[in-house]
Amino acid sequence: MRLSLEELRAAKLRAFLSLLGITIGILCIISVRTAVNSLEMNIQRSFDVLGLHVLYLQKWPLLWTEDYPWWKYINRPPVNEREMELLKLRLTRAEAISMMLLAYRTKVVYRERDVDGVTVSGVTYDYRNVKELEFAAGRYFTPAELQGAHRVAILGANVAKSLFEGRNNIEGEEVKVNGVRYKVIGVLKKEGDDLFGFTTDDNMIVPYGTMEFITDVKDQDPLIAITPKKGTTLDELEYEIKGVMRSIRKLKPGEEDNFAINRISVVTQGIKSLFSVIDAAGIITGLLSIVVGAFGIANIMFVAVKERTHIIGIKKAIGAQNSFILLEFLLEAVVLCLIGGIAGLILVAVLFQLLQYLVTHVWKSDFVFYITTTNILLGISISVVVGILSGFVPAWFAAKMRPVDAMRSN
Repeated sequence: MRLSLEELRAAKLRAFLSLLGITIGILCIISVRTAVNSLEMNIQRSFDVLGLHVLYLQKWPLLWTEDYPWWKYINRPPVNEREMELLKLRLTRAEAISMMLLAYRTKVVYRERDVDGVTVSGVTYDYRNVKELEFAAGRYFTPAELQGAHRVAILGANVAKSLFEGRNNIEGEEVKVNGVRYKVIGVLKKEGDDLFGFTTDDNMIVPYGTMEFITDVKDQDPLIAITPKKGTTLDELEYEIKGVMRSIRKLKPGEEDNFAINRISVVTQGIKSLFSVIDAAGIITGLLSIVVGAFGIANIMFVAVKERTHIIGIKKAIGAQNSFILLEFLLEAVVLCLIGGIAGLILVAVLFQLLQYLVTHVWKSDFVFYITTTNILLGISISVVVGILSGFVPAWFAAKMRPVDAMRSN
């Protein structure tokens, strides 16, 4: 190892030009993987808000196909509160069951201030067990408020900040939606932005029974969110829900379901397969640079062997074994690639630190770049493998030289 480092130090320019291809290759591969992984993890974080361990019973299925057969689903009956109550009585594997209805792009008004684009969520009592809610102030609904359809509301962090800027204690204040007054009883902690707007920061949560004042309930598609008991898988719960719902809707054997049981993991799996293709394309692009760099290192190693042929002959004449000569040149190639790989990883770290600063402070986004341990180890592993592959043939050629022939060479 010492000999290898001394030889590299003696030919700095040649070593630098040799490892440049590896550096660029590692930079390309790990940058693409970091960008793709970061996007995937941020999307995953966005969907986590909806709940990856929640089943959603509703009229429409989540299908990601070009030939979406909407005509099959448009005449299906929407789920309703009666079906929710029957599900509560009959399901044995469900932990929490909540009715939900969403009204998008709603205007919420407080005196002379207003906020557009608020998502109003009408929920039943178990919603707090379906989704974990953290309060900055105030409380959740009481059973009486929900059953009596009291006009009370819980505000998301951004909505509260926009309407009551500079104020902390806003409980008891009233906001208006479509001219109807809602009493504020709580404010949620800030969750942060996500890629799809699933965060509760821009939400207003109200009792389900009051949604008739906000939107035309008959034209909406409500859903029932259901979480499994501990030890119950989503597949087991889905199977039970299907049987109970067919019984509730009195569907005959062989008759097609007139409801859909959706899970967010289906969407995330589809996104993951898409990212796998993008990731593979990025790796192939980076490998082209790696291959060019590998050939450059192999060529440099052949030059190094040629320059030190006389020294190789002397070493073998005084007892150096073939394995020692092989290891000397092989280590030199590996060290060269490893230095190039580490340089590439340092450039990746610098690049994404700069991007993170711009995203956070200039573009004011909560998008996070993740440089994972897996990607770091991948970069180092590729460097070592390329060093072995590109240095083995020159090292083998050096190890097999005859001492007399090597010493006679000029």
